[in-house]
Amino acid sequence: MKSTSKYLREDLLKLSPYKPAKEPCQIKLNSNESPYDLPEDLKMRIWERVKKESFNCYYDPSCDEVRQALAGYLGIEPDKIFVGSGADEIIYDIVLAFAGPGREVIIPVPAFPSYETFSIISGARVINIPLLLEKYATGWKWSLDVLKIKKYFKKDTPQVMFICYPNNPTGDYFEEEDIIELIDGFNGIVAIDEAYYEFGGRTFINRLSDYPNLVIIRTFSKVFSLAGLRIGYAVANEALIEEFYKVKPPYNVSLFSQIAAVEVLKNMDWVEKVRRKIISARENLKTKLEGIPGITVYPSSANFFLCRFEISRDYVYQKLLEKGILTKKPEGEGVENTLRFSVGTPKQNEVLIRSLKEILKGS
Repeated sequence: MKSTSKYLREDLLKLSPYKPAKEPCQIKLNSNESPYDLPEDLKMRIWERVKKESFNCYYDPSCDEVRQALAGYLGIEPDKIFVGSGADEIIYDIVLAFAGPGREVIIPVPAFPSYETFSIISGARVINIPLLLEKYATGWKWSLDVLKIKKYFKKDTPQVMFICYPNNPTGDYFEEEDIIELIDGFNGIVAIDEAYYEFGGRTFINRLSDYPNLVIIRTFSKVFSLAGLRIGYAVANEALIEEFYKVKPPYNVSLFSQIAAVEVLKNMDWVEKVRRKIISARENLKTKLEGIPGITVYPSSANFFLCRFEISRDYVYQKLLEKGILTKKPEGEGVENTLRFSVGTPKQNEVLIRSLKEILKGS
């Protein structure tokens, strides 16, 4: 087959495509999904609504019902909410609208890979700033290198900065005052990704009135158990939200996804039960991981753990896969020889712990 790379934009030649692992497994712990599917009665309510709709017509392009339901959940006005096909599309829309050729995107790393990937695709220059990692009496702490980040701030040209809060893949929150200091001195859009908000409870939504350049990214893919339906949203002031409509694809969120999101938001009692179960499982998993020699467990306020191994992570990854457990090998500076595990059900977590003990004991 002849190479088609000569047709590709030169600035994309070295871009590695994002291809999630598809290895067959019995326990999938690589994507930070909820381990709990929607209950059957909720699925039926969604389907009863969906089947009454006309499949031959486009569905609501502005997701009005979803935005109204989210307004009730968040306690803000619907006009401050923009809905997209997953948080990934929100990230993509941010760089399309506010980055692009001649502009820069600042990313504290390691971070969610889509920030860099979509920024490069937009034509922007990416500036990666490594996180600081320090050990205190209370344990390990990842933090923003505020001084180094601020050295790259430009007053003449708007920039974009992504901050994941809590951070993926490291797992915990950065100091709020560090983020405020960065927002205060930044000429451009600050996107704070709160995909894991429901597991930690900290948010910058209450700061929107103070910062017209602030965008909050949220998703239905985690605690709401809708990863397969791809629906996410942005929260910002009304003027900023209006700019998103200039770059969003038309009819970007399917009728099925919109209806599912609304119906799940009507069932917050079930969502709260799932949230509590995952948090309880997280704390139990943390205790058991910390009891295994040869593993450093980093703090997490999300639904996953980042763990560093004294032996080769590739060996551990492969041995876990042989036992039917799929995990994630994070890439980038600072996460060498680490694996990331999603928090599963208590039964799945027990299998993971037992498998890790067997692998490390036999290494």
